[in-house]
Amino acid sequence: MLTVRATVGFLLLGVYAGACGSAGSHNNNDATSNGSPTGRISSGSDAASTAGSDATTVPVGTADEGGLATDDGGLPSEDGGLSSDDGGVSGDGGLASDGGLAFDDGGVAICVTPDAGSTASASGYLGDWTPGDYPSDFSDAGDYLTISGVAGQMGNARQYAVHVPTGYDKNTPIPALFCLHGLGQTASLFCLDTGVAWPDKGDQENFVVIMPNGYMNSWNGGTCCGGAAQAGLDDVSLMRAIFAEVGTHVNIDLGRVYATGLSNGAFLSYRLACEASDLFVAVAPSAGAIGTAAISSGIAEFTTGLTTDLTSCTPTDKISVLDIHGTADPLIPYATQAPSLAVIQASNGCSTTTAPATVVPSGGDTTCVSFTGCPTCPNVNVTGCSIADGGHCWFGSSDCGTGAGSLGTAIVGNNSNFMQNTNAIWSFFSQLSR
Repeated sequence: MLTVRATVGFLLLGVYAGACGSAGSHNNNDATSNGSPTGRISSGSDAASTAGSDATTVPVGTADEGGLATDDGGLPSEDGGLSSDDGGVSGDGGLASDGGLAFDDGGVAICVTPDAGSTASASGYLGDWTPGDYPSDFSDAGDYLTISGVAGQMGNARQYAVHVPTGYDKNTPIPALFCLHGLGQTASLFCLDTGVAWPDKGDQENFVVIMPNGYMNSWNGGTCCGGAAQAGLDDVSLMRAIFAEVGTHVNIDLGRVYATGLSNGAFLSYRLACEASDLFVAVAPSAGAIGTAAISSGIAEFTTGLTTDLTSCTPTDKISVLDIHGTADPLIPYATQAPSLAVIQASNGCSTTTAPATVVPSGGDTTCVSFTGCPTCPNVNVTGCSIADGGHCWFGSSDCGTGAGSLGTAIVGNNSNFMQNTNAIWSFFSQLSR
């Protein structure tokens, strides 16, 4: 006999696959293009994610209760003063040439990181795309671009679409965001859903939205899910290849590349954190987990029996994560959030203690906490948001991101009275760069 979870998963797959007509279209409101300096310099609250407006306020270790400490004169202190593992501290008013924390002439801490560059400097750059959808009929007809010859794809041609924001200026590098759909969905069904609407957000905030399609409507996130995981496809290499192709046409800031997704797309988001932290600065999985056997083997019937090829999660670079999960998720248990975040916390060298999140605040049914003691130059943020009695949902979308209206919400569980995933995730991403 099928369990309730298996039944829900089967119904959800059917809802996703049969509800394409519910996807919303995006508007074309103008957005202002922002300039980008040749190096990244931040001070005040930008120099430390939890430090507030005082630039000499820095996270301290667990022995100090995970709180914040401020020295008396903008100088390094032994119990939580300004420090850097990649550039040291300069106390003579100059800037650290190779990146790290420095002081200006007034003793104010400044985080200096080398310019990450942009795709415009790469060999073969064309820079020929202007604002709009690629292909042009993506939002209306659901057509896609194709990419072939990618390693680990068993010879399959793969699909993706791109939205270049209305305010794009090819002379100014802009961020890029990967939108990754759930099991049984398509990019158009999820990313254009009226409550997800990443192209609209891209227009408002001036970033490129890259929307790939999964193999058999699935991704290989390790333990999850579907045909892509069963075939052991290398979807990390696919994301790299798609980014490289898009980067020949659009001037993308290499220090501001992000990924987010729902469910199976959340599993792939986490896998990108594990295996592509050199490219991605931050990821935001919703209703997903790290797809290692230790964390998520057999957590739901549609993952049972899969032999994951993700044996461990060991990011090579510091990576920020915002994990959003409902406590009553009927498909991917909420209990997977804590061990998933613990892996990222440890890899970044953050403290094991948490404090109320500031970039993504709590309210209503939503509680968000961030690990303290994470690197601050460049800024790293590891945050988990729990939605009390929340379901398997892209919160803030009236149909939970299913594209299936009230039927979708009835299957996946409760929405939130506070959390708005799209807005919260971009607020999180917009604070993070290399």
